[in-house]
Amino acid sequence: MSQDANRSVAQPVEPLVHRDRAKAAMQRASLDALFGCEDANLYYLSGHAPDSVLCHFYDEWAVAILPCHEVPACLVTSEYDIAYVATHRTWMPEVRFYGAEWSSASGLMKKIHAGEGVDTDLRPHLRELYDQTRSLRSSGLLDAVAAYIEQHLPRGEIRLGFDDVRLGHMVAQRVGDRCTIVDARWIFREIRVVKTEAEIAMLRHAARVNEQALAAAGNNIQSGGRWSNMVDAFRESLTSHSAKPAGERGMLFGAGPDGSFVLDHDYVAGKRFARGDAVVLDAISIWRLYYADMARTATVGEPTARQSSIFKAVQEVLEDAEQLLHTGVHTRSIEEHAARMLTAKGLEPRLATLVFHPIGLNVFDYGTRDAVTGGWVVESETVLNFEVFYRDPEAGGLHLEDSVCVRGNRIERLSTLPRDLVIVQ
Repeated sequence: MSQDANRSVAQPVEPLVHRDRAKAAMQRASLDALFGCEDANLYYLSGHAPDSVLCHFYDEWAVAILPCHEVPACLVTSEYDIAYVATHRTWMPEVRFYGAEWSSASGLMKKIHAGEGVDTDLRPHLRELYDQTRSLRSSGLLDAVAAYIEQHLPRGEIRLGFDDVRLGHMVAQRVGDRCTIVDARWIFREIRVVKTEAEIAMLRHAARVNEQALAAAGNNIQSGGRWSNMVDAFRESLTSHSAKPAGERGMLFGAGPDGSFVLDHDYVAGKRFARGDAVVLDAISIWRLYYADMARTATVGEPTARQSSIFKAVQEVLEDAEQLLHTGVHTRSIEEHAARMLTAKGLEPRLATLVFHPIGLNVFDYGTRDAVTGGWVVESETVLNFEVFYRDPEAGGLHLEDSVCVRGNRIERLSTLPRDLVIVQ
């Protein structure tokens, strides 16, 4: 086995979770541990996202446990995931597998552990992992979680935060009355608003993949051509970079006077571009569970004077808003400033979407319920979008947005794609 092959199999992944922020959030909520079983939170806590999880064969397949106390964090998952864990090591110090002793996966591992069969570069790591985890094995997920709680968490009253309270209540039935279950979905969101460097790198890569797909979509706009050609090009580019569109087609691809609406996929498939159309390229995709969201605008042929005027205003409003973006600013104040700018340019703010949204493991990754409508105070290492989308009944939709990372008093734009109006001849 080569040294490089050995390292690629055995090296633990870098944590995505902001552990200090998570611990502070748990202390504020008086939680002894957080339990993440939904795809995003499971991945965020542990880095675990095999197809067996993402395919949702069962409602409860895996859970990552992040304790508030000085005890080991733990990934609990099915024995069918042992090879994935061997090749994609979680940073979590403890892994607990569950499964029936008579299952085919268990039978195969026993033979591999005994040295039977063909020896591959993977199998020494499987044997090592099997040895490390055999004493912690349980017959089912609930048994494994309960065993972790009994071994590592305090003996008296405990408060446990679950992103799926149904699983939490099932665990409580195993642990007993000393266990209080807390709905932790918004606690996870609060933690995730501020990104680790590992997350920022993920989001930067996702944005670059998304911009290539958006450019491919733009290259497939032509007068008389089908809208579906544009959408297919977007999808194909994403697939070639191991990404996928959000929703059925990557969200808001539209053109002409009705381009400001979210339209039915089957309805738009037969639509054709016409000269004079403004084309909204609002591209939303997913790479390794992290979202990318950016928007550009194209016209089929030279833009009308009104399209040019509105687009210039959209561009100036977005760039002015980004200049005001820094740690400590309230997003609502910038949104109100943007509305005043539109008014000064003779446009109607009520026809514009002017809104900030954090982005990460959700495309709208708000940290609190109040932030959805009331805005929030920006923290450093936050990644967010400012949407400037003007919906004109005559000119059509004209839209620009990018993801930016706030670092103190400066920002990093994650996309490198120019913001100029795309003119398709």
